[in-house]
Amino acid sequence: MPTYPERHTRLKQYLSSKKSRAASLFRTVVLAVSSAGIIGCASSPDVWDKTVCNDTCEIDQISATVDNPVPEIYPTSYSGPPVTAETLTSGEFENFRDIPLEEVFRIALENSTVIRELGGVVLINPDTVKTRFSSALAESDPRFGMEAALSAFDAQFTASAMLSDNDRLFNNSFFAGGTSAFVQDLHEYDVGLTKRSATGSQISLRNRTVYDANNAPANNFPSYWESIIEAEVRQPLLQGAGLEFNRIAGPGSVPGIYNGLLIAKVTTDIDYHEFQLAVRDFLSNVENAYWDLYFGYRLLDAQKKGMEEALRVWNIKKATAGVGIDKAPEEALARQQYFEFKSDVEDSLSGRLIQGTQTRNGSGGGTLHGQGGVLAAERRLRLLIGLPAADGNLLRPNDEPPLAEVQFDWATISQEALTQRIELRKQQLVVKKSEMELLAAENFLNPRLDAVARYRVRGLGDDLFSGGYNRGDTPASSFGNMMTGDHQEYMLGFELEVPLGYRQGHAAVDNAEFRVARARAIFKEQQRDVISNLSGAVAEAVRARRSITNAMNQYLAAKEYLDALERRQREGLNDPVDLILDAQTRVVDAEIRLFRTRSEYAVALKNVQFEKGTLLTYANLQMVTYGQEPAPAELEQIDSVPLSIDEDVTSTFERTPGSDEDAGQSKIIQVSANEGSPATILTAEHHDVSGSVAPAVGEQVVLMKREASPTEAEPSASTPESAGQAASTAPRQSFISRLTNWK
Repeated sequence: MPTYPERHTRLKQYLSSKKSRAASLFRTVVLAVSSAGIIGCASSPDVWDKTVCNDTCEIDQISATVDNPVPEIYPTSYSGPPVTAETLTSGEFENFRDIPLEEVFRIALENSTVIRELGGVVLINPDTVKTRFSSALAESDPRFGMEAALSAFDAQFTASAMLSDNDRLFNNSFFAGGTSAFVQDLHEYDVGLTKRSATGSQISLRNRTVYDANNAPANNFPSYWESIIEAEVRQPLLQGAGLEFNRIAGPGSVPGIYNGLLIAKVTTDIDYHEFQLAVRDFLSNVENAYWDLYFGYRLLDAQKKGMEEALRVWNIKKATAGVGIDKAPEEALARQQYFEFKSDVEDSLSGRLIQGTQTRNGSGGGTLHGQGGVLAAERRLRLLIGLPAADGNLLRPNDEPPLAEVQFDWATISQEALTQRIELRKQQLVVKKSEMELLAAENFLNPRLDAVARYRVRGLGDDLFSGGYNRGDTPASSFGNMMTGDHQEYMLGFELEVPLGYRQGHAAVDNAEFRVARARAIFKEQQRDVISNLSGAVAEAVRARRSITNAMNQYLAAKEYLDALERRQREGLNDPVDLILDAQTRVVDAEIRLFRTRSEYAVALKNVQFEKGTLLTYANLQMVTYGQEPAPAELEQIDSVPLSIDEDVTSTFERTPGSDEDAGQSKIIQVSANEGSPATILTAEHHDVSGSVAPAVGEQVVLMKREASPTEAEPSASTPESAGQAASTAPRQSFISRLTNWK
């Protein structure tokens, strides 16, 4: 009889021959699984090398940059030397770029990869800055995006291959199958496919193949293959069941954490509305900066004329300073006023680094400040629209603020504001999201009851694949035996899990109910705030429009007073010099007030559109997502109503279609006045829709008129004709023509 070592050696030799066959199968399975992994991988070979292999070239470069930080400087960061008051007064600068508001919008949007905000937000808190990538980032978020929510329903493929070589001694041969020295070569191969359905069920299809070669004497085969194919379905019946819950919360969710498809879509839509808010505020600030710059030029021009008039009076008094004892004080007073105006001119030219007109600086769309000066306001506008801080040109607005009176139908615009405001649409999504979360939370008040069904087919044989039979009816292969269908198994059952008290479920429902109540309360308060702000914007537009008429009459009266004093002076009636100097100051102040009110009116009309939620439409702009065609603009006929101040003036407005140049513009095509009406009609032609008077829904446009006294003379050539018809025809160089030669 062979000794134990001899039997052990011969068994090892026998199993090694069997192992070679199993090893070849193992290599085949591993190769197939590896190939499937490579084919399913979307990475390119270089990405494979960087992320899987040991190619560290790129990470070494990044690490070197982190250890020795040197900022990368982009070419767009460079700028020419700044334009200063010294540059302008020395006569070295003569390049001005007249730019309309429509072109400013176009440049701003072309350069708006980053939605710019005033106040240095991009430096202070760059993570909150919106960019063109914001919506794409929200949609592609691997945690909360729609693709992440859909991935929970993706089929999952699993595969494993495990090889074991067991060699052990047993004190009791019964436990080793009849031998005290158990030697085994064991291979286990598993392949599975699992899929979640929309109703929460989990469907699995698995295959398990086992190769076992051992020395147990009771075995039918010294080595055998066992193959199993099984299908399993697990369907939640209470908690976690149904289309509603799984679309809201997603499969496998827990109380308080919901990221189903509907929640992900609403979250993405909320982020898109936040992007729209950023674009709206950005365009509002661009127009605010435009009118700030416009008023800066007008302020400079008025103070420049006052300085020149003060210089003329000073020269006269200086020439006669030696005649009479009262001439010296007059000369000093004229000199003081000249230098006061000169100081104002320098401040109006350079400006101070103070806050300009921007959103939420008193009103939602921004309240006109207009104290920044020309150069400071020009730099602010350049910053917003993405132009270099200095490029050899000085931007100069060539659009005039609107003069036509716009009347709003309150019922129409209030309803429009409640339906169009982006904040309200965003908060409505928040309300719907919280309501869906409440529905999902209520599902956790149910016990966890799952129905489970499993079906399995088995096969056993000496080989994995072969034909024929061994020992009578015993198939020679496990797959052959399995395909006969003689060995079928099934299992049906239920699994129940009940948290006693449902403490977490009740807490989730209570929290969700509070969130719904909070969202609805905020939504209601936001509507009140919108109506209040719209009311204030309309009132401000009415105030600013009336102020234009008052400022116009104030200017004409001040100019008439100054002309009368100068006429008396030419006739030899020497009035005290302080009267002339005071009259000059009054004219300058009145002219500044006139153009300030005009700028305020332009900002006020824009703010009404801001509060209505129609600012993008007002600016002839449309938000278009990738793959979406913009809707064609529809032009409509607009009829005005008689003037509200004095019903003796009528006019007709029309949208002028046709060429691209005229598209989106409004012009006055007919003006008529009653006979005998002593009125001066101030007209405004070709006002661009994006910058002035184009009416929207619920708006009516009328003209401004001024009552004239019977003795009133015609306005002199020095009156601010820019407030009327001459505004659009007078050369804009008058702002700056005297800017480069004053001393």
